[in-house]
Amino acid sequence: MSDTIYNKLVRDKILDIISASGKQYTFHIAEEKEYVAKLREKVAEELEEFSHTPNLEEAADILEVLYAIFKHHNLAIEDVERIRLAKVIERGGFADKVILEKVIKE
Repeated sequence: MSDTIYNKLVRDKILDIISASGKQYTFHIAEEKEYVAKLREKVAEELEEFSHTPNLEEAADILEVLYAIFKHHNLAIEDVERIRLAKVIERGGFADKVILEKVIKE
């Protein structure tokens, strides 16, 4: 049987889970540049999974990656939420499904 290659960012306890299953693995701790790139890949992966299976578990996975991105950039979730709500009040959300086609020159 051949090895399964992942080369992707995984949750913090995944290595323990793999060990408990009796399997061996290799890993490394990402340097700054790689970590940022892998976070971007992970959020894209989770969004893709959610687009195919829109459920609470997939939504939670997206949110977990976003929390990691916020933490990496020293952004408190409370501050992000405060700004989000202010933007909803000022500009609205996306519930009305409005697609802007163009703005006509005068």
